[in-house]
Amino acid sequence: MNTSQKKQTSQKKQTSLRLTPEAKRLVEALAAHLGVAQSAIWEMAIRQMAHKEKIK
Repeated sequence: MNTSQKKQTSQKKQTSLRLTPEAKRLVEALAAHLGVAQSAIWEMAIRQMAHKEKIK
């Protein structure tokens, strides 16, 4: 883990959101399939979408 990643990890903030049952099921399924936490699924999805939209 590089310095930037460590800094991001220590700066995490708690948040909450509401999901449809289907969205929650998909997050749980993706997390289980990839062997990561549900929060990691959100991080990956947000970063992937930002990359696709060319947002930095």
